Amino acid sequence: MQPDIDRLPGGLIVLDEANIVTAVNRTLCDWLGRAETELVGHAPESWMTGGSRIYYLGHVLPALRLHGHAEEMTLTFTSASGQPLPVLLSASSVAGDEPGYQLLLLPMQRRNLVEEQLQQARKTAEQATEEKARALEQVQALAHELEQRQEQLSELNAKLELMATQDPLTGLANRRVYDRQIEAQLALFHRTRTPFALVLTDIDLFKRINDRFGHDAGDRVLKDVAQCLHQGLREIDTLVRMGGEEFALILPSTTAEQAIRVAERKRELVAQYGGRYGEVTMSFGITEICPHDTKSLLYGRADRALYDAKHQGRNRVCVR
Repeated sequence: MQPDIDRLPGGLIVLDEANIVTAVNRTLCDWLGRAETELVGHAPESWMTGGSRIYYLGHVLPALRLHGHAEEMTLTFTSASGQPLPVLLSASSVAGDEPGYQLLLLPMQRRNLVEEQLQQARKTAEQATEEKARALEQVQALAHELEQRQEQLSELNAKLELMATQDPLTGLANRRVYDRQIEAQLALFHRTRTPFALVLTDIDLFKRINDRFGHDAGDRVLKDVAQCLHQGLREIDTLVRMGGEEFALILPSTTAEQAIRVAERKRELVAQYGGRYGEVTMSFGITEICPHDTKSLLYGRADRALYDAKHQGRNRVCVR
């Protein structure tokens, strides 16, 4: 991830769930005048002023843990030389194998300067009619700069959202998207009784590929299998890499019988893959929503169906 975050124009801090820094980008290191090794492994409030430390621990971090995001909050960090660094902070949670949080920082010095100049321009326009035209031009120029900065912040937030919802290896959605879509389909079912199906699948004997050909080959197989699974899906379908060699397919407005046909097509398509890494097959477990299902009950039933497929010899589709 380091090359990607180093290309961000803002500072970036990656935290684990315990509020410990696991990664920072070069921009932040330059701002603070500190080496990466001085930052990683510590809590971020260690480099904040006293007031910001209290506000971060008492408001920002609790909001982030409760709601999964914190938008445009002002904090002040301290550089290695003791200079204050006021920043505008936006943060979001990160799901996946290593859940935690991402903090995006933009320096406030330029924003504050723009706002001060805007206020001065307005005051000048009120006090001196002869300077009104020039002051108005200043206001328009500064307002445009503020709009550009807001657009830049929106773009960075969009990049962070993509990083938080996309599996970096396959380009598929990740488990965070799975949770959102399952909850949405459950809510729709309870309102309208519209059926949907959940398909869990993983690559049979995937460890053998890694052991024999190496992890680069395993990654290549995962990418190719993801493409096979994605072929022919509808726009309303959701394909997710759950982690490792396991994938999930959420099929709205679909019964178990219809889902079997979808899974059989995918199974046959993957079985034709072959190539330099030998035979590649997948097992599939299917379940359809039931009236009293919760998210965990639905997943557990599909997982047991997948276990049935493995137990019965792999490379097959089973339903529960």
